[in-house]
Amino acid sequence: MRSRRHPRLISLPCVVGATFSLLAGCATAPAADAPPKSVNESALTGLLLTADDIDAVMATSEMTAHPPVAQMADHRNLLPNLNCLGVWQVTEAPVYDPSGWQSVRQQMLRTPDSDSWDSLVVQSVVRYDTPEAAQRFFTESADRWAHCTNHRVNIRLNDQQLPAWLSGDLSASDSRLTMPYVRESGPQIRTCQHALALAANVILDIQACRPQQPTAVTEAADIADRIEARLPR
Repeated sequence: MRSRRHPRLISLPCVVGATFSLLAGCATAPAADAPPKSVNESALTGLLLTADDIDAVMATSEMTAHPPVAQMADHRNLLPNLNCLGVWQVTEAPVYDPSGWQSVRQQMLRTPDSDSWDSLVVQSVVRYDTPEAAQRFFTESADRWAHCTNHRVNIRLNDQQLPAWLSGDLSASDSRLTMPYVRESGPQIRTCQHALALAANVILDIQACRPQQPTAVTEAADIADRIEARLPR
C-alpha cells in the first residue's frame, strides 16, 4: 500500500563430469550488466546505505543516521515553484503525488548531528507499481529540473532568512539527472549535489552536501551508484 503522509544472489557452480549428461540448463550468475528487476515494498529499506557506507563515500567519520521514514515532506509553502522545489529538496510530496508513487524510504545522515552540520546526505528510494510509471516521473523531472538551472532561491521561515542557494547546470542522461548547487550562509557555505536516478520501478533521490569545495561535489551520484548496485538482478 502507498504510505500516507502525516505533516545476491548466490549462484552454485555447475559441475558437469565426463559421465554425466546435461539434463537441464545450469544456473548461472546474472551478467554484470543485467538490468535490475522490479523492487518489492519489503526490499526498500535494505537498499539504503549504512552510515559506514556513507562515511566511505563522503570521506567523513561518524555520520549520524536518523531513522528511515516512510512519508514525504511538503515544503510548497516555502517554495511554491515546483520546478525548483524538486531540486531544492528530495522526495517532496507536491512533486511526487501526481505521479502515483506507491512507497518511499528516506533517511538523513549528517555530521555533526545538528542544524549546524558540516556534511549532509539525504538518501531516498521511491517505488512505483511499474517501471513505466517510474520512467514517466523521471521524464517529467528532467523537464522540471531544466527549468531550474542557474537559479537563485531566497526563503524566509518565521521571519528568518534561510541560507540562500544557487543551482548550477543540469547534467542529464536517459536514467540520471544531476545538478550542483551552493548553499550560502556566510561562513556556513556548503557545496552540494542532487542526483535523481531511474532503475527498474524505483527512483533514487539523493542529496549530498560538504563544506565549500574547490571542485564539484559528486557524492550524490556516487551514492546512487551504490544503491543501484544493491537492486535485485
